[in-house]
Order: sequence, then C-alpha cells, then structure tokens
Amino acid sequence: MIIRSVNEIDYPLKKEIRALEKRCTQADNVTSLTDLDDSLNVHKEMNHTFLCYEDKRLIAFCHLFIPTDAEAELFARTDPEFRRKGYFSALLKRTLEEVKHFHIPDILLVGQPGVFAASLLDHLGASYDFSEYVMSLDRAAYHPPKTDLQLEVKQQTLRELERLIEISVSSFDDNREEARKLIEMALLAPHREGYMAVFKNQIVGICYVRFDENEAFLFGLGIDSAFQGKGLGKTFLVHLLDRLFSRAVHSVKLDVDSRNRAALNIYQDAGFAPIDTVNYYRMHVKETEAIIYDRERKD
Repeated sequence: MIIRSVNEIDYPLKKEIRALEKRCTQADNVTSLTDLDDSLNVHKEMNHTFLCYEDKRLIAFCHLFIPTDAEAELFARTDPEFRRKGYFSALLKRTLEEVKHFHIPDILLVGQPGVFAASLLDHLGASYDFSEYVMSLDRAAYHPPKTDLQLEVKQQTLRELERLIEISVSSFDDNREEARKLIEMALLAPHREGYMAVFKNQIVGICYVRFDENEAFLFGLGIDSAFQGKGLGKTFLVHLLDRLFSRAVHSVKLDVDSRNRAALNIYQDAGFAPIDTVNYYRMHVKETEAIIYDRERKD
C-alpha cells in the first residue's frame, strides 16, 4: 500500500480519480461525482486529497473541501474489490492528521444515501447532521415565472467587498472574516463569477456561480435580512437565470438544505427539480481519531 497526499490535482490525476469513481458508482448504484475544485479552500498549502495505491493502481481516495476553519467536508471512495481491507481506515488516519494540523475541529462525511454503511458510521463515531438536495434546471425546460419587482443584477467587484460581507453575515450568519475570505476567493478564482442584486440603488443580495463547460452551479444566494420577505430572492434568481441561459449554459445546478423550505419553494417555482440527495455525517476529529486508534489497539 502506498499513500500519497497532494494539494493540487492535475489532469492525469483527475482522470485516475474519475476512473475509480466510475467503478464505485456502478457498484453502488449512485450517480454523483466528487467536486474536485479547490479554489475555495481556506488553506492553500493544506493537502486536500489523499490517494491509496496498490500495485500502481488507485484503489481509494479521500478528498477534502475546506471553506472555513470550523469544519471540512470529506468525500471518499474505495474500489469495490478492495473494501473492508483497511484501505479507507489508513487513508482516513492520514486525512485526520492533516486536518488536526490545521486545527479544524470537525469533519462532515458526505455521501448519497446508502453509500456509507451504518456499521461504518458507528465505527467512526459519525452522527447524521443534515441533508441537501441537488437540484437541476435545463435551459429547454426553463419558463421564467412572472415578477413585477424592479431589480437589477450586476457583476460583483472587490470595490463592493464591505457591502457584500455585510449581506453574507446578515443572510447566513457568517463570521465576518470567513465571509471576507470566501468572497475574495470566489471573485478571484477562475471559472467563477459573483453577482449582486440592486434594488432602489441599494445592494441587497449576493450569489456566486461556478462554470464547468456548459453547466453552471449556483451557490451562496442570499438576501440581506432587512429586505427578506419581499420577493427579492425569487426576482434575483429569475434575472440571474435569464442572464445565464442567454449564454452558452445548458443547465444550472445547485445544492439546498432540505430543511430550508423557503429556498426550496423559490427554486421549485423557478423550475428546478431535485435529482439527488446528499447526507452529511459529523465527526469530531479528536474523538474519531481516538476511536480508530483504540480499535487498532484492541485488534
């Protein structure tokens, strides 16, 4: 067994990972692939991908998404032929060491329903935290709902940074410094754009878009709490979709917390439909590490 740790994924490595994921998704009857983009990770020097090889063949990997210092999201796959043989545990130990080195207290293990067995979650001390729906809208199916509000959508620049931070804090209860980091990274990263909603000459909303060939992924759509309940979120979304579909975008996707009924209603009214569900299981790094080492001593 050889384990590699990297903080950058080049094209040949991405092909290796996708080939492994194809074997896993076919065996597990799931569809989602890991988002390997690292442009929003808060620690650029941190290793985020951990790879396990046997006879020069990639058989397992763990990948971290680290948008804040509070928690990291963990995506993991193991080749069906090599499961229950300790490869995932070896990778996870290396991953935990890296996360602990950067003082990140929690990990959210991410996967579609059924991907992680209950026995594995119990073995790791992982508990269910929440679920998200993956929603999609194709350009051919888009019929914009009527909206009478006069709202303008503009592309963000760093000149509006302080106001964008205020809206992020107001909309999502973000920490100001973490909001600043995320907005700056989103605006400076390749293949990403930030948009703002302007209502009566005031910036009242924010949203970000990541482009991948003919697909666009929306994230971070929020309206200043002082302007919520007026239909501005729906209007902002419609104007943004109009703009995206006027380009070479064929489909738009987004993730939404399954508990957020207001956001779900807005997206469904615009034509989005759920195509997948993703579960999040919380692990406390120090506790999970202690559980793993304790089991190893007993074995």
